[in-house]
Amino acid sequence: MAHDISSAKLLSKCDINYLSDDLLAQIFTLLPFKSTMGCKCVSKRWLELISSPYFKKQFTSLQHSLFKSILMFVTPHEIMLAFIEQSQKYDPMKIPITFPPDMLVKGSVCGCSHGIFLCCNSRYTYGGDYYIYDPLMKECVPIPPSPATCNESLFAVGFICTPLTNDKTITSYPDERDFRVVIIKSFIRRMFEVELYIFSSDTGQWKHIVMNIPDGFAFAPHWLLSFSYNGSLYFMGRTNILVLNPYTNHSYTLDYPLKADSMNIMSFGFLGTSCGGLRIGEIGQNELKIWELIEKNNWDLLHRIDIKKKLPEKFCGNYYKRVAGFHPYDGDIVYLHSYADGFFVCNLRSEKFEGVSGYEKIDISPFQLEIEDLLPQES
Repeated sequence: MAHDISSAKLLSKCDINYLSDDLLAQIFTLLPFKSTMGCKCVSKRWLELISSPYFKKQFTSLQHSLFKSILMFVTPHEIMLAFIEQSQKYDPMKIPITFPPDMLVKGSVCGCSHGIFLCCNSRYTYGGDYYIYDPLMKECVPIPPSPATCNESLFAVGFICTPLTNDKTITSYPDERDFRVVIIKSFIRRMFEVELYIFSSDTGQWKHIVMNIPDGFAFAPHWLLSFSYNGSLYFMGRTNILVLNPYTNHSYTLDYPLKADSMNIMSFGFLGTSCGGLRIGEIGQNELKIWELIEKNNWDLLHRIDIKKKLPEKFCGNYYKRVAGFHPYDGDIVYLHSYADGFFVCNLRSEKFEGVSGYEKIDISPFQLEIEDLLPQES
């Protein structure tokens, strides 16, 4: 009888429910997607574990390579494409490059540059309440209120940070990095003179600047965040792109590609980098086009794909689908997204389109994050 009781106790402790959440999560990440989703029905505990943003991040990072990329949650409902440089040996279980569940940004993500984020506790369009966040060091640095803060106006926001050098390792805090925050009162009528404020980490103060734009510029009303590339900020406008270097205060404009639909680009396109070059993606109901900048105002059409032959009819007919990003190390990889249908990874050279289940009803931030910027550099 005693032996039977001991055996019963041993068997009960072998029950899977005795495992910790961490061990359960590791088991679930090894299952196929449909099997993992089916486990939600087993118990309330399993449902909460599999439904958490932290588990979704782990599942995607460990099982679905997305052509060597990661989907990382930056707010409870917003994800960002993150990339690993192909020569890096990266173990997502050992290097916590993503936001842990207790550090998800509560407000808005306004910019990303060399692994550092500009965030806002409220709406970034108000022109204030900003802070710098380093996801590796878990450090926040508040930005003083700008002189232009006004709840009745909308502001375009830019953020740029210098990369780590050999004398600054990943132990450097955000306030030791050289960065700039730029805010510009938004306008939709073409302007040739622009007022802006630039915050410098060197001085800890905002500076008011009046800048001339000879060719004129007008913001797209729903695109008020910039893209950081090669030492400058790129603001997508209604008919062109404003390029601003906040370190030298030099600016100029880039025209959109001649045969591009500027309305499609500013509404559903993407401005980013791949293989070191600046690229623009445009998507319509039937076509996906990718251009690369060869020299100022000279864009080369790299890809033109008939998507209605490759993607579900529902996705192609979705008015709100968009180009979500480029792979920085594989020039043929493009990411597409819609709030209703989730993600598709596209190899434009082989014309292979792969859907990624489990990310429907989730927004994506309009930034690319290259993971190698977060890793220590070799001396």
